[in-house]
Amino acid sequence: MVRLQLPDPAQRDTKYLASQERLVMMVRLHWAVLLPVFLQTLGAVLLALVANILFAAQDVDAGFITTLLWYFALFMILRMLWKVADWQFDHLMITDKRLLKVSGIFFRKVQTMPLSKITDLTYNRDPLGRLLGYGEFVVESAGQDQALSKIQFLPRPDRLYLTLVDMTFGGAPSPAGDD
Repeated sequence: MVRLQLPDPAQRDTKYLASQERLVMMVRLHWAVLLPVFLQTLGAVLLALVANILFAAQDVDAGFITTLLWYFALFMILRMLWKVADWQFDHLMITDKRLLKVSGIFFRKVQTMPLSKITDLTYNRDPLGRLLGYGEFVVESAGQDQALSKIQFLPRPDRLYLTLVDMTFGGAPSPAGDD
């Protein structure tokens, strides 16, 4: 049996790290980023299906309209598959020196921000993010507009936030112990 296996992004994108840089954490954006595309695709397929059933039940010759709707549904399915593949290749890397966001399938885009330039880190979670387990970071640097100013749909945002704050501003609190 032949098995198709995508390359591990950790191995594929270590080429973007400097020689003295150490990878601390790498995450893919949360699957909730795909929810709008999935719902749009589902809506297009349901629209084509309902229109097909209604026109067939009323004996209306609407072959052109139903064909057009099914082509639109096919387009939406292909678009969703592309977005899923794109999501598979996009991820955020935190090293001991900088923050990297790698994206793109054919044309790779690498956005970076040195950890030393981060002056403020805001962490947001809306109610849906709390329910599904994602959050958003707003990263500010010293008076500059950065490529990574807003990072949305981060999974396990509590853990990521603590890791990033510890590396950026130093010294996480020591675990509580017995006195």
